[in-house]
Amino acid sequence: MGGNSSSKTRDHVGSDPNRVQGMARLMTARPQKRRPKNVHPLFKLQMAEEEQYDHEKQSMYLLKHLFKKMDPTVMKTISDVRGEIKLSFKYDKYKTLLLIKLVSAKELVPKDLSGKAANPYVKFELIPDQTSEGAKTSSAAENTLYPTYNEIFTFKLLEEDVSDSKLRVQVWDKDIFGKDDFMGEKIVNLSEINFKEVFTNWYELQAETDLSITGSLEISLGYRLPQTLLVTVHRANDLVRRDPGHDADPYVKIMVPGLQEIYKTTVAKSTLDPEWEETFELDVPQEELTERYIVFHILDMTGDNESMGQVCVDLENLNIEEGYHGKFELADLKNHHRVRSKWSQKALVQEFKEAMYAHAVYKYPAFLFQKQEGNKVLTVENKHAGTSTKLRIVDGVPL
Repeated sequence: MGGNSSSKTRDHVGSDPNRVQGMARLMTARPQKRRPKNVHPLFKLQMAEEEQYDHEKQSMYLLKHLFKKMDPTVMKTISDVRGEIKLSFKYDKYKTLLLIKLVSAKELVPKDLSGKAANPYVKFELIPDQTSEGAKTSSAAENTLYPTYNEIFTFKLLEEDVSDSKLRVQVWDKDIFGKDDFMGEKIVNLSEINFKEVFTNWYELQAETDLSITGSLEISLGYRLPQTLLVTVHRANDLVRRDPGHDADPYVKIMVPGLQEIYKTTVAKSTLDPEWEETFELDVPQEELTERYIVFHILDMTGDNESMGQVCVDLENLNIEEGYHGKFELADLKNHHRVRSKWSQKALVQEFKEAMYAHAVYKYPAFLFQKQEGNKVLTVENKHAGTSTKLRIVDGVPL
């Protein structure tokens, strides 16, 4: 291909391998390194191995970049989050300091599509950040999924604020060729820690929790014998706009895990204080109420169905004669044990992820992973998903 050539290719991501060739010409072109003369054969072999490693890293970065543009959540699916992190806590009330020792982590999941080890580092953030100290970051361990750090971090924190504070602990994979990849996090409620002595614990990593979600949902529950659960969605208040550039168009999904039906309210247009006043009839036998619960999920139609918060309501204590009417605070419940299995991974994200890993493992089509020069625009379309994206490459660098 010439340096000024331009090509456009369309394909269905994750379709038949013969059609995957439409993802062609995605390889970064880098200037050839000028090799010194009279190099010992062993050094030549080492240089060749280093060049091959750099080439593979670039290929994987471009592949991830393409799929991230198709669906930003593809690299953040819950099933990809695994591992634990070991932390020690101590509070110095005389200096009003929270001390955190980052000990180690284990069983992390590599974000490198080749399935190799990662370069993990840890970021700490106190919420709320009363003294504006910002996030604090550890060093990056190299080429390991079982890093050891033994680093200590401190945050200024008044004793009376300890019980109302949370510590966000995130593990990231340092990527020298692109954006660092999220590997998991843990939100530690400081109110649950006994600071009378040094407290050490292993914490299981989870998917990223959206702590910016606020607002409430008002509902009513009733029951009509022999087995009809009446669910009324009244209104929501003080929702947070998910897309700063657009007004929200919220609606509510209602489901009882174990039942096939999923119910949806109408879409309220351009509001953060929507009202619905809609009632749904669910078939739930009375003897099953003690084992059932309802999940309400508010989504924004304008933001690609981005979550605006969830509520989980137990039916165990529902009085079928009096019913129930009340408000519930919204939260990001993707890590809640009762909703994780249902929303842990969308089928579409799973399809994208499997296709991406297949390309990486089999390095197919071959010309996707070979060096090329020039400028081009690659257009990829997935008709099944109803999505498409463009990737512009200038002098071998994706923009």
